[in-house]
Amino acid sequence: MDNVTRLGNIIVKEIRVKSALSRSGLPEYDYALNPYLGCQHGCIYCYAMDFTRGEPGVRWGEVVYVKVNLIQVLLRDIRRFRPGIVGVSTITDPYQPVESRYKLTRRSIKVLCNAGYHVSIQTKSSLIIRDLDVISRCGRSVDVGFTITTMRNTYRVIEPMAAHPMARASALRKIASLGVETWIFLGPVLPGMNDKVEDYEPVIRLAKETNSQVIIDRFRPRPIVTSFMSRKLNPIYRVTRDWWRETLSSIMRLCKDYGVNCITAEDEWEISRK
Repeated sequence: MDNVTRLGNIIVKEIRVKSALSRSGLPEYDYALNPYLGCQHGCIYCYAMDFTRGEPGVRWGEVVYVKVNLIQVLLRDIRRFRPGIVGVSTITDPYQPVESRYKLTRRSIKVLCNAGYHVSIQTKSSLIIRDLDVISRCGRSVDVGFTITTMRNTYRVIEPMAAHPMARASALRKIASLGVETWIFLGPVLPGMNDKVEDYEPVIRLAKETNSQVIIDRFRPRPIVTSFMSRKLNPIYRVTRDWWRETLSSIMRLCKDYGVNCITAEDEWEISRK
């Protein structure tokens, strides 16, 4: 461990790593790049808790590890791997507040685009606007997705430290105006939390406005995240097949009404496998 500091209420620890790119377990990506371990947003539903080892996973939303030698290692990795699609990031938010200090995401995007890789960015942060210059230079080699679970202020219950959905919407509009391919991840949809029309109708409208695809996903319980949620929410509503069928049907009707391209996460995975 190189250095330990504080950023607000978050403990930030610098670490050194041996690899930057890893083979992705998600079919839509060839590789994953995660500049950080842990996430300051502290979203209570995040499956990344079950895949993040050590202190950042155990103390979710409280501890973040920074891979301070990431760029040096990435420069070596891009010479070893064949160019492909890189998911930035798959188990952390690449634009969480610590990125404003370390700029690892910004520098990684530059390296990857220059080396012929396609960069697929997913975030809940409006900090990404800082990097419009880098993103625009990537041209067709980049796409940007924003996770928006609801446009209502109730988002704070499940995403306590993430940017306000209105800030995400504003950032999405700016990026889409550059001609960059954009998408919205409407998920996870949680019973009793963000499964009402007033939660997702504004998201569909935003997708229409920005010509963004919408990827819809339900909450997928995992042991660690379920335990974490049980300490934060009371009660936790059960994800049932009937609930999801009715909710998804309602969302899809709105997508059809607005003329928005909406697919489920399962559909996306199937398309990626072909």
